[in-house]
Amino acid sequence: MIDTVLIVCEGNLCRSPIAQGLLQRELTDVVIRSAGLSATKGASIDPIALELLALKGIDMSEQRARRIDERMCSTADLILVMELAQKQAIERFYPIARGRVYRMAEAERMDVPDPYGRQRRVYEQAITLIERGVGDWTQRIVDLSRSRRS
Repeated sequence: MIDTVLIVCEGNLCRSPIAQGLLQRELTDVVIRSAGLSATKGASIDPIALELLALKGIDMSEQRARRIDERMCSTADLILVMELAQKQAIERFYPIARGRVYRMAEAERMDVPDPYGRQRRVYEQAITLIERGVGDWTQRIVDLSRSRRS
């Protein structure tokens, strides 16, 4: 059963908060957290990411960046990253996480490019990929929960 999901990107300012908000909306009974590999603790979500989420009815204005740590990795049932390099870094620095780390766009075998500091259309492209990943992971998590109950 998946009770806790950790979503990781680089700075915990754009991609992981976007994914956190979207996935939490779909999986209300699962704890969804986010963090960054090199996050500056306490930094606010990127304004464009915040605006794009607001357009979808999701308020992440209270979101503050956190840096990933071993405790987060050990308590998460599933860790979703945006890039293959992030998966490799987590598995190298936190071996306890091996076998539970996957890319957000795993089904498409793609990385979600970092839009930070780029044009709005790059954010929109990233959110589209994240939404597809959220749809895929939501279905996987729901299916897994059903099979465990049977």
